[in-house]
Amino acid sequence: MSTPYIIYRDLAALAPVIESFKSSVLSLSPSRPSGLCGFDGFIDTFVRLQSPASMAEFGPKITAAAGIAASYTAQHLGDKFGGNGPLFAAALHDIHAGVIDVTYIGAMGRDEVLPIYQDALGGKTKRLYTLAAPAHSTCLEFTDGKVMLCDLAACGEVTWERLLERVGLPALDEELMAARFISAVNWGKLPHAGAIWSHLAERLALLGVPAKQVVFFMDLAEFETRPHADRDDLLARLGPITRQCQTLLSFNLKEAWQMGEVFGAAYQGRMDADSVAELAAFLRARIDVDRVIIHPNDGAACASATGTVYLPGPYCREPLISTGAGDNFGAGCLSAALCGFDDAGLLLTGNCASGYFVRSGHSPSFSGMINLLDSWAAGTLTERL
Repeated sequence: MSTPYIIYRDLAALAPVIESFKSSVLSLSPSRPSGLCGFDGFIDTFVRLQSPASMAEFGPKITAAAGIAASYTAQHLGDKFGGNGPLFAAALHDIHAGVIDVTYIGAMGRDEVLPIYQDALGGKTKRLYTLAAPAHSTCLEFTDGKVMLCDLAACGEVTWERLLERVGLPALDEELMAARFISAVNWGKLPHAGAIWSHLAERLALLGVPAKQVVFFMDLAEFETRPHADRDDLLARLGPITRQCQTLLSFNLKEAWQMGEVFGAAYQGRMDADSVAELAAFLRARIDVDRVIIHPNDGAACASATGTVYLPGPYCREPLISTGAGDNFGAGCLSAALCGFDDAGLLLTGNCASGYFVRSGHSPSFSGMINLLDSWAAGTLTERL
């Protein structure tokens, strides 16, 4: 018999989950989890379109200008360290108010960590290992989303062999023996990421780390350009990883629709809570992971062995910044898993982390999430924090 979905449709219905979350946060026992994050790295150039300001307006204008030319006003916001992994690692540090040991392994410079990463992550991580030069993306930010223009040439250099060369097996084993978590994100841009994920799980087993002791968070990021054979290879890898680790596989809604297509399902355009929850359950029934998570802009769903749950989120109509929102969501989910929260608590943590980030441009601590929830419940939550 299938487990029924639990759909929290509005803030009033969510009240018991919020109270449980606040109680859990206030009763957390002191701990300092340790783990690895990886494995990408980008330099992001941010451009905010001013007229037209939305993707909905911009798309038809681009189509109409095909074959000729067009010019639009924009605000150049400068360069920033980026990549899903670095943003995720920084968010983890902030959510735990610095009481966490994060080792970041990724593309932060060909031979040494570039200053932009050292400045951003040096004070938020225990150790940095660089594998390759960073890739580069130009982020076109709109009021209703973003367009990422990515130069991915350096991504092919991120390999298991390069990781062993730069980190060394003894140092890697030491990290894994102490690890409570592994965050492995942006599979879509890293052609050799799947092998890295598999080898890490294999090393954990060889080192005698008990099964399910390590939380393994995975986010595929945009993967529509990856060949179907690569997707099949990844899906085959997830079973062995799940036997060793407690696995969380996270998608944004577009990515979930695309993964649904892999299994013959057509969910494109279905954005309502019931459809998102149904898709999460559909994917978990076909992918060998412990939890499947889907996060649209206005909520999130999680399917696990205990059932499927959907929560609304503190939606922000005009985000201060959208690049990094998904990474903050994921860092919130991983943090909740480390704290032992149930699926509803996990989603609420992710929603609060991303909701806070898009309003402020920085990641919250758990206490900051409680403040956001209090404002949301009181009807005083604004578009900026």
